[in-house]
Amino acid sequence: MHTKHTFASIAGVIALLLLSGLGLSTCHAKEETPTPIFAFASDRNGAGEIFVLERDNQVRNLTNHPGADWEPTWSPNGATLAFTSHRSGNSDIWLLDLAKSDNELQPRNLTNHAAWDYNPAWSPSGQSIAFVSERDGDPEIFIQNLQEDTALQLTFNEGMERRPAWSPDGKYIAFAAVRNGIEEIYRIRPDGTDEQLVTPHPVQGTSPAWSPDSQRLAFVGWDEENRAGIYLIGPTVDEVELLYQSHTWLGSLAWSADGQWLTFTAWETGNHDVYALPTTGGPPIHLTTDPAWDDFLVINPMVSFTPSSAGNIAQAAPALSSPTPPPVAAGVNIADLSLAYLVNDMGFTWAKSYVNWATVEPEPGQFRWVDPDNVVKAFGDQQVKILMRVHGTPAWARPEVSDLTHPPTDLGDFTDFMTALVTRYKGQVAAYEIWNEPNLHYEWGYLPPDPATYTALLQTAYKVVKKIDPDALVISGGLATTGNGSATAYGDLTFLQGMYDAGAKGYFDALGSHPYAYGRSPDDTDADGLSFSRVVEQYQVMQANGDGDTPVWITEVGWVLQSSWDLGEHSPVGVTEAQQAAYLARAYEKTAQEWPFVEAFFVFNLDFSTVPWYPAAEPMRWYSVLTPYRTPRPAYTNLRQIILAP
Repeated sequence: MHTKHTFASIAGVIALLLLSGLGLSTCHAKEETPTPIFAFASDRNGAGEIFVLERDNQVRNLTNHPGADWEPTWSPNGATLAFTSHRSGNSDIWLLDLAKSDNELQPRNLTNHAAWDYNPAWSPSGQSIAFVSERDGDPEIFIQNLQEDTALQLTFNEGMERRPAWSPDGKYIAFAAVRNGIEEIYRIRPDGTDEQLVTPHPVQGTSPAWSPDSQRLAFVGWDEENRAGIYLIGPTVDEVELLYQSHTWLGSLAWSADGQWLTFTAWETGNHDVYALPTTGGPPIHLTTDPAWDDFLVINPMVSFTPSSAGNIAQAAPALSSPTPPPVAAGVNIADLSLAYLVNDMGFTWAKSYVNWATVEPEPGQFRWVDPDNVVKAFGDQQVKILMRVHGTPAWARPEVSDLTHPPTDLGDFTDFMTALVTRYKGQVAAYEIWNEPNLHYEWGYLPPDPATYTALLQTAYKVVKKIDPDALVISGGLATTGNGSATAYGDLTFLQGMYDAGAKGYFDALGSHPYAYGRSPDDTDADGLSFSRVVEQYQVMQANGDGDTPVWITEVGWVLQSSWDLGEHSPVGVTEAQQAAYLARAYEKTAQEWPFVEAFFVFNLDFSTVPWYPAAEPMRWYSVLTPYRTPRPAYTNLRQIILAP
């Protein structure tokens, strides 16, 4: 896979599509206005940038900036693009006036706020923009006039608001909101009154888009069987039509000015491409086929748009995997199971998720399997191998006044749980990681970490797994990189030696490690052991104990991004998006090239920035390689290019 695409090659790809009948034919409403046909965003140059298709069928890169640019949207007169950009170090809404000459084509920062702003949507007057901002601590809808420096907050909810869309008649702003774990479409007046739920039960929905006459509302929805589709509501609220259904992810809806077409993004062929769908019914038309992540295609409102039918796709392709296994098994920690297809998109073969014993067995012998069932189904559907971390002790299995992370009082209770767990998922879960960072006091019930007690827990799990599912692997709980330790942390090398002293050898198939680098490059070595290369010293302890044939699995590694929020101990080690991308790519390459004893490398994390249960100031959100509006950060693009490179 190419890591860089020239402008000529980009233009050639789409021009070829156009000339071969896979693209568009156009007629222009105002020939005297040199407006592009459409705009879209793509990471084909390494970071998100805004592109336009000109009338001569040439593709032009408008932004060409190392800071990621996404989510273009046209002003009503087709003269200005609003888009989301990270070029200021945060995420802001920027404006680009295309009526100016190339020499004057400089974007203007509209929102300029320390918190993250994204998802811009124009008012029908072209004088204001609605957008999502996290300045209130969670994603809410705001409105800002183009001539003002401050924004008006429109929603005040504890959930997560997404994707505002202003109706062309100016009466409503539709938006998606995640409340009580369900994402649905709402509408609200621009003054913040008369909020109403729009989507009919049991359909869930996101990415609303108004028709040009404001009579219909399109959205991406999911039915009771979790099948994605494009729906239309209207002209009355009782009229709901399923326009198109897919087995894969859909998003980024936009209408053509004449109401005849909906453009959307999909992973139909194992890649993020943009499509056009006739609103009168019929199959979608494939518009771009670049191996990069193409998204947010929006048709200029001053252009008539008629794509050719020659590019129809008969059916979706199956989930893709890397053509050849990567030198080190690559995996990722994931929170939102609807994004499981992205594991394949990156070329990874493993995904890590979590099972909370306390949630699954709230009372002795009473099991609620819904969460791990969903994990196994989501990753199984994508043919991805599962590393399942087991953690969390139910209140009934630990002392009365104790924390969730407290080890169980009776290992017999843990034996019974592991027996039920492994029996249920035999042949479906490839590996189990037992507990999380047991050398930290808050991961050990706020007790002094105890390698001997942890070893007994590990031995118990190993015996159960090997008895019931001998092919499944047992990974020891990932050790936190703690150097010589502190009042709240046990030194990782000392803890590991304590495990061997307690008889851990032979009771794990791989040592779990979390070699976070505390903001340093993967090639930097810290004198106190707080660096990525700490994994080498951990392996040396294994060798000293005659266990050099047992591999190491890096089950978490990542770099936290700089943020305007107080991230506690994570704040001083924050890096830029460019550094995060370079460090994760180098860490994977270093592991593959220099450390043959490491068999697996799991990125932390894919998507914790996108889920509603983490507020803006939660540090785990800032390790994600997806943005809060689910576009790829440069780290995602870099890793994908490395894994999928021929």
